[in-house]
Amino acid sequence: MTTTTTTTSQHAEFHIAPMQCYTNSPTRHLFHLLSPSCVKWTEMEKINDLFPKSESEPEQYLFQALEKRLGPPQDYNEASHLVLQVGSNDPVRLQSCIEHATQRYSFREININCGCPSIESGGAATYGASLMKDASLTARLVESTRNALVTSSSSSSSSSTTKGGDAILVPDVSVKCRIGTFDHVDEMHPLNEADFDDLRKYVATIQSAGANHVILHARPAVLSGLSPVKNRIVPHVNHEFVERIAAEFPDMKVTLNGGIHHLSQLESLQNKGRRRRRLDDDDYSGTEAEGSRISSHMAGRWCLRRPLDLIGIEALLLQQNGENDTHMVAKKAIEKYTDYALGMASLPSNRQRCTMSELCLPLFLVVEQLRDDHDYEENEEDNSSNIRMNRDPVDADDRPMLSYDDIEDLYHVVRESVQQLESFSKRGKKKQFPTNSINFKHLSSSFKGLVGTKVANKWKRNRCEL
Repeated sequence: MTTTTTTTSQHAEFHIAPMQCYTNSPTRHLFHLLSPSCVKWTEMEKINDLFPKSESEPEQYLFQALEKRLGPPQDYNEASHLVLQVGSNDPVRLQSCIEHATQRYSFREININCGCPSIESGGAATYGASLMKDASLTARLVESTRNALVTSSSSSSSSSTTKGGDAILVPDVSVKCRIGTFDHVDEMHPLNEADFDDLRKYVATIQSAGANHVILHARPAVLSGLSPVKNRIVPHVNHEFVERIAAEFPDMKVTLNGGIHHLSQLESLQNKGRRRRRLDDDDYSGTEAEGSRISSHMAGRWCLRRPLDLIGIEALLLQQNGENDTHMVAKKAIEKYTDYALGMASLPSNRQRCTMSELCLPLFLVVEQLRDDHDYEENEEDNSSNIRMNRDPVDADDRPMLSYDDIEDLYHVVRESVQQLESFSKRGKKKQFPTNSINFKHLSSSFKGLVGTKVANKWKRNRCEL
């Protein structure tokens, strides 16, 4: 049996960005039902949470922590599309953690978070984006991760009973970072050639250390004086820096993150990449614009704000050109997700690993998109303004993929899902729904009976910030 590194796909890829309190197992499950081809990420897992120094048996603690997040190893089925993101500044403990973790679970990729803002902004003080100021430490983290994967794959190879010499795929090692950093908000300035040179040197360092993939959030990080939400909005997007890094590092996979908000924009970006791949084909004899060397694209807030758009993203990835029946794909995904949620909710208390809040949040996100789209269609029909009291207007590029009738049909599907989940709620507050009328506001508020008013209201506030 041999071991090989994961090969870079020649087809367009799309990554759903890691987001705290969102990209957990239930949300990833719905995302996978909507778009099997998309690459999913875990939330950022701090090494101190997975592999704490204080534990007398850290390996056992790690296995229990992973099982809570991913399910038992025998039931784990995300290896082909899941990236494990970790946050650490300790190469020794990181290596031990990854080595033990990958002996129980397989991942597509191990990612080191070098893009989270500082602790003063609610993020990480000594890892995350602060690591961009210490390329040598980042390199040691990359080397430790690569060494852990080689050791783990060697152990798996020697102990495996698989016949026929099948290769064990070693996960990629990647770094997710910003395109620059500012120590304080007062130091912000338009990025210049000196800033690009710093980024180029940083990427060269991590590549030499063994990283074969870099995900560039196309905004600089402000390490203090700016909240995490504003860190995703205030610093200007600069896709040019990402394009230039992709051009200067042709042997490295480069993913563009940041500033991607809708399907038409993603399609345009992917078409530039396809042009580049055609030009690189030795058999190609045509003439066209140079295109882009960016390997793949990533978005997070868009997928949370409009999860059903993942059906359109799947069609773009597979180049299906409208062959998908969006309504039927959405309906089946919601029904299958409901079956999954009911199965999770019905587990004995000592085996449950998902809270009712975690199970309901994906359905809430679907409801809010359907609510926006339903309002959009009503406003179109009435030829009235898109501005609604206390609600944001639907962007011109966010026109619904679903017809008015399809949206109303999905309303009934989700309503039935909510009613089924109510039987597992400990709150005992069942919402009475009118039999035939469509009332998305009523449906949205029904989650209060499942997870409590405080949690449901927090969901609404958080979505407004997406």
